[in-house]
Amino acid sequence: MPNLMGFDGGKHSGNADKCTIMTASAPLVSQGLLANVLVVDDDQDILQLISEYLSMEPNLRLHTACSCDEAIAKLKARRVDVLLADLYLGGESSGVDVIRTARELYPDIVSILITGYPTVETAISVLKLGASDYFIKPFEFEALRGAVRRGLERLRLARENMQLREQLAISRLMQAVGSSVELNEILEMIIGTALRELSAEAASILLRHETTGELELRGLDGRISGNSDADFLYGRDDVTESVVQTGRPKIIDGRQIDLFDATATDSSSRVFISHPLLARGAVIGVFNLIRSGRIRDITEGAFRSAGLVAGQAAVAIENARLYKNLHGAYLDTIAALANAIEIRDTFTRGHTDRVKLTAEAIARKLGWDGDQLFDLWMGCTLHDIGKIGVPDRILNKPGTLTDDEFTMMKTHPAIGAKIIEGIPFLEPALPYILHHHERWDGQGYPDGLAGEEIPVGGRILAVADTFDAIISDRPYRRGRPIELAIEELTTHSGKQFDPEIVKIFLDVLVEHNLSWLLRAR
Repeated sequence: MPNLMGFDGGKHSGNADKCTIMTASAPLVSQGLLANVLVVDDDQDILQLISEYLSMEPNLRLHTACSCDEAIAKLKARRVDVLLADLYLGGESSGVDVIRTARELYPDIVSILITGYPTVETAISVLKLGASDYFIKPFEFEALRGAVRRGLERLRLARENMQLREQLAISRLMQAVGSSVELNEILEMIIGTALRELSAEAASILLRHETTGELELRGLDGRISGNSDADFLYGRDDVTESVVQTGRPKIIDGRQIDLFDATATDSSSRVFISHPLLARGAVIGVFNLIRSGRIRDITEGAFRSAGLVAGQAAVAIENARLYKNLHGAYLDTIAALANAIEIRDTFTRGHTDRVKLTAEAIARKLGWDGDQLFDLWMGCTLHDIGKIGVPDRILNKPGTLTDDEFTMMKTHPAIGAKIIEGIPFLEPALPYILHHHERWDGQGYPDGLAGEEIPVGGRILAVADTFDAIISDRPYRRGRPIELAIEELTTHSGKQFDPEIVKIFLDVLVEHNLSWLLRAR
C-alpha cells in the first residue's frame, strides 16, 4: 500500500525534508539485471543521501537531476528504469510533470513520488499516472529500498513475460519452417513472424545469389513510409552493405545514425534493424525490419529475438537450398535414366513426355497436387526404364513380335523395378513401373492384379500410355487417328482399363482438346 502517513520506525534527522539512511542488506537488483535510476530533487542534500544509499547496489546506475527540465532532458537521453522524484522542484513544474513525461516515454517505468507536504489529492493523482509508490518525508531508506525492489521485480517479470511470448512465437516459427522445404513458403513465414510477433512495420529478406553473390530481394511486406524505408528494405543503403561485409547486426534510428553506443541519444520515432543471415560461417543474406518508436525503447530481449528469427531463417533457407540442389540432382538422374531408353528406342522418342502430361491432366482432375504429382511425374518418366534389359532386336523390331519375343518384352516392368530397388528417392515410382501393364480384368502382367488391387498410379498410367502408343508411330506401324484411340479406350473400359479413369480421361480430352500434347510436340 502507498505510504500516505509519515512514519518513524527509525531515527529521523532534523526536519521534514531529510531522511534516515539505513544499512543495505540483500542486493536491490537481481544478478544480471542492470537498472538506470534517476533521482530528482531540488535539495542537493537529499540527492546526495539517496545517491549514497543506492550507490551501494552494484547493479544500479545512478543519475541525478535538480529541476524538472533537467530531469526530462535526462529521461530523453537514455532509458530510465526507476524514477524517484520530489513533488516540489521549484518554479511552476513539479515531480508530477516528471512522472507524466516518464510514463509517456517508458510505459513500464517504476516511478515513486517523494514529498514533505502530502495531500490525499496529490497521492491519488500520482497513482492514477501509474506511480508505483508515494513516500512522505521523513522516511526510512529501508522502506524506500523495499519499494524500489518491488517495482524492479515487477519490471523484471514483465520483461521476462515479453521475452517468453517472443520466444514462443519463435518456437512456433521454428516448427513451421522445419516442416517446409519450399523456399518461398519459408520466406513468407519469416516475414509474417516479424510483422506479427516482433512488432515490425515492415520487413524484408535479401539473399545472395548462389552463383553471382549479388544480393537479391526475395521477400518484402509491410508499410513503406518513404525513400529511406525503401532504400533500407531493398538493401540500397550502406547499412545492408556493412552487415554483409562484417557479418554483424546493426540497429539505427531514422536519421541513419548508428546508436550501438549506449551514451548516444536519439529523437527519431523509427528504428531500423538489420541482421545477417549466417550459414556455415558465411553471410547468405540479410534480414531487415523497421519498427516504430525509439531505439531506447528496443529492449535487449526484443533485439535478441530479432537475432533468433534471423538465425532460424538462415538455417531454414540453407536447408531449402540444399534440398533444392539435391532435388535437382535427383531430377537429373531420373532424366538421364529416361534418356537412356529413348536413345535406344528412336520410334518412342517424346513418348515419355507425352505420357507424363496426359497422366498429369487425369491426376489433376482427380484432385492430386504437390507430392502426388511429383511422384506421378517420376513414375511416368521411369515407367519404361526396364526396357534397358530388352535386346535391341526386339525393342526396334519392325514386324510383329513372336511369342518368345513378347514374353521377353513383358519382363520390362520387373526389370525396371529391379533397377530402382533399394534407391529410396526413386521408390515412389515403383507402382507406375511395375503395374502399368496390369489389366482391370486381372489378365495383365507381371502380377495379374485386378480392379482396385492395381495401384491407382498404375491405372492412370495404363490409360495414358495406351493412348499415346496408339496415336504414335511404332516400328511395325504408323500412328493411328485420335478417334480410333478413343474408340479403343472406350471399348476396353472395364476390361483392360479402370472405367472411372477412362471416363475422367475423356472428360479431360473434351475440356482441354489435347492442349497438353501440343506442349510436348
